[in-house]
Amino acid sequence: MVPTVRFAQEDPSGLASMLGELIAQNLSRDPQRRRLLRPSISSIEVPDADVAATIRLTPSQVTIADGLDATATVRVRASSDRLMALVAAPLRFGLPDVLHTEGRSVVADLIRGRIRVHGLIRHPRQVARLTLVLSVLEIRS
Repeated sequence: MVPTVRFAQEDPSGLASMLGELIAQNLSRDPQRRRLLRPSISSIEVPDADVAATIRLTPSQVTIADGLDATATVRVRASSDRLMALVAAPLRFGLPDVLHTEGRSVVADLIRGRIRVHGLIRHPRQVARLTLVLSVLEIRS
């Protein structure tokens, strides 16, 4: 079964639209990513754009909603440029790959608090699955 990507609001914000389109394209382009769709709720906040979105994953559907969800076990807070760097960074096991300059830059942003990922310690697999679903790079087996 092909998972569907849907929006909770009729007129989603730019962030919600971007996340939904990115996930839909990634799932269409790389069917292997479907295995990453396990039940989870994650929120992404972009304070410089004053916008947030929540991603609900299930094996059959991805739902993108505007705003933060208090029940999200993973919450990412980053400026728009750092969020783009995160989704474009090369990954190793779902986390930024420090063997590449872009990966080291994202890790430095995490250490310095410019990108905040609540749930990274308690839910590392969920964080890894989220970054793999959002990554614009091809996943290598």
